[in-house]
Amino acid sequence: MPSGLPPISNASIIVGFISFAFTFFTFVRVFWDALQTMWFANKDVRRTLDNLRTELYGERAYFKNAMMQARSKSKTSTRESVELTPLSILNDSINSMMVDFRTMEAPFLDGEEDEDVDVEKSGKVSLRGDYGHMSLGRRALWLHTKDDFMDIQNQVTRIQARRIAYETSNTLSCVRQVGMHIEDLGRRVYALEEHIRGTTLDNGKTDVKRRDPGD
Repeated sequence: MPSGLPPISNASIIVGFISFAFTFFTFVRVFWDALQTMWFANKDVRRTLDNLRTELYGERAYFKNAMMQARSKSKTSTRESVELTPLSILNDSINSMMVDFRTMEAPFLDGEEDEDVDVEKSGKVSLRGDYGHMSLGRRALWLHTKDDFMDIQNQVTRIQARRIAYETSNTLSCVRQVGMHIEDLGRRVYALEEHIRGTTLDNGKTDVKRRDPGD
């Protein structure tokens, strides 16, 4: 009688080999990606952190100016005070991300920076960070924190999208108000013309309005 394993055993062995191969190649891919991340950390850290730093400072400066303008307008118009709510929420989000970014960025810097630096008042032209030599420890740290920086980048992108939507909404509101003013001005001009030229009666004749000599 032919000897051998039952079919169910052969199927289990095949499935086991496939699972092992999948796990092995997944491990190789993850290990290779980790090596690449550490190998190119010197360029990636400077490029990624400089871009993220610039975007964060830019958004913070925008919301700072926008909040100041909104507060100044709210003193003369109660309607403007409602617009402070979305600005305040987005501004708080940016400030929170700035704190997280500075904490995560600190190990990559040579020396310490002033956390409360105001780019506009200080006249600082470059926002590039003073990043130190990329040692093995910093490369390993970048491997563990890269996804966290990317998460902040995605949050900044969403903040920028909301800011653009806010600006677009305000622009459309201003355009509608200008349109209403123009329409009202047109009605006033038409009424003035009718007053000067006269009023058309039902019989088709024109009743010219004249001022009394004593007026």
